[in-house]
Amino acid sequence: MKKINMAEPYFDHQDRMWIHNELENILDGLLSMGPNVATFETEFSNYLNCKHAIAVNSCTSALEIALNYYDIKGTEIIVPAQTFIATGMAVHLAGGIPVFADICPETFSLSLDSIKRKISEKTVGLIIVHFAGIVTPEYQQIYNFCNDKGLFIIEDAAHASGAQYNGKFVGTLGDVGCFSFFPSKVITSAEGGMLTTNNDEIAMFARSHQNRGRDMSQADELYLLPGRNVRLSEFNALIGRCQLRHLGEYVAARRALAYTYYKGLSDCCFIQLVSSKVLHHSVFWKFPILLKNAKAKAIVSHALRMKNIASDSAYYPPLHLQPVMQRLFNTKSGSLPITEDLLTRHLNLPVNPRMSQEDVFFVVDTILSCSSQL
Repeated sequence: MKKINMAEPYFDHQDRMWIHNELENILDGLLSMGPNVATFETEFSNYLNCKHAIAVNSCTSALEIALNYYDIKGTEIIVPAQTFIATGMAVHLAGGIPVFADICPETFSLSLDSIKRKISEKTVGLIIVHFAGIVTPEYQQIYNFCNDKGLFIIEDAAHASGAQYNGKFVGTLGDVGCFSFFPSKVITSAEGGMLTTNNDEIAMFARSHQNRGRDMSQADELYLLPGRNVRLSEFNALIGRCQLRHLGEYVAARRALAYTYYKGLSDCCFIQLVSSKVLHHSVFWKFPILLKNAKAKAIVSHALRMKNIASDSAYYPPLHLQPVMQRLFNTKSGSLPITEDLLTRHLNLPVNPRMSQEDVFFVVDTILSCSSQL
């Protein structure tokens, strides 16, 4: 029986030959922070139509650099409770206090209402997570509100390479964009990340942090800032460049699969889908659904597993109920009832460019076959 996976990074024969040939040049030259890293940065910034792209070893590093630029020690940063541990931990490691907020069931994103409820006199910014590559239709209202309040916006775009909103790419919508190129993401460099910005000062700060805090304007090895090694290797950059060439086709394929899911499941009485407003501009790292209750989720996930179809529940438990966050910030169960309820019923369905429309039909039919048990 065919296995339908959540992610399947793909390199065709032409890609493999190109990588193989370019590897020879790497082995004869710089292994780290060489021409491939510089070219990857240029190609990524050109793709997004932004001024600066700084390659780093992970999205976590990009988040930490952005937060350190804003010197958030002792201040509060609003963070959605449904996100990877790195989003909230980056705030803590930069000396800030993550304030966890609820997500919207139609977008799995921070809502403007949740932001308004969590803002305080200590709030200086927020991290908006484009979960599953979905961009909330509320983004412009969120941006306007933050602008009026003087709050910075960091985009955690780990899932969202290639997503757009109002004609602009994710990563250019706020003050800073932070991308992940882990193997499960929309494009991969095996390991790696990218910080994007149109702000020259932020870019200069990030470029210094990319190199342990070095003053990059000086020929001598002078260090101005506390830093660490977050450099990207030439091997990783080469793989990232290869994948970036296909980003447009990957995005188109993912949207087509997501549309088929939406069409096939829209009349299912035990499932709630994301808003149809997000279909045309999001990239769908995965396709999230909400079951009517935890029992339904268990039945559907079991049925999928029996048919060799992968599914998952990223991220459960929610961030504020992770043991480390409870210990650090005394967060309690029941404090974010919307998110806590949603994540007991939430399931991600597989989306990757190697899937066919027939694969999606098979997943949909498997889910619909559960109706007799519900």
